[in-house]
Amino acid sequence: MSRPARIMILCEDRQQYSFVRHFLMNRGCGPDDIRKPRRRSNGGSGEQYVREQFPVELKAYRSQANHQLGIGLVVVIDADRQKVVDRIRAFDVACDEHGVPRRRQDERVLYVIPKRNIETWLAYLCGETRGETVDEKKKFRKYDYPSDCHPDADKLDAMCKAGKLDPVPPPSLELCCVEFQEFWRLLTK
Repeated sequence: MSRPARIMILCEDRQQYSFVRHFLMNRGCGPDDIRKPRRRSNGGSGEQYVREQFPVELKAYRSQANHQLGIGLVVVIDADRQKVVDRIRAFDVACDEHGVPRRRQDERVLYVIPKRNIETWLAYLCGETRGETVDEKKKFRKYDYPSDCHPDADKLDAMCKAGKLDPVPPPSLELCCVEFQEFWRLLTK
């Protein structure tokens, strides 16, 4: 398996970035392999930033992916109270509005869309739900520091390598894991 050259993480906040970055580092990415775009302070929400920036980053990814293997784009956005498919449709609409072709299945572009938010996945991974199915409508506590989620990312990595999310995972996490397998296959082939 070859090592990815660069992965851009487009995300809403530091918690999402810390979680995804640590997970990718468990998979063999070095700290210099992972970047995030500079966010200008425009006062908008994190969700709005990711949605509006996605076509820009997708276009940038494509301009580099044609010349260099191992380039990937990971897009992290909370579903909040919407459905995961609604967030994906919002990305399609943003692409249409900017004249950028929508994401194709053969591209190294991964959507990470936790429902309600990343804290839902963290609650599942740290065992806060005590083996029960996580309620994706419930609001879970935030960590004091973004790096507090690293043990949760380690646990997810171990479950993914074993090929089993246990106990029953939140549906949005299960969907992401399926998509991640294809993303990683394309990234490291």
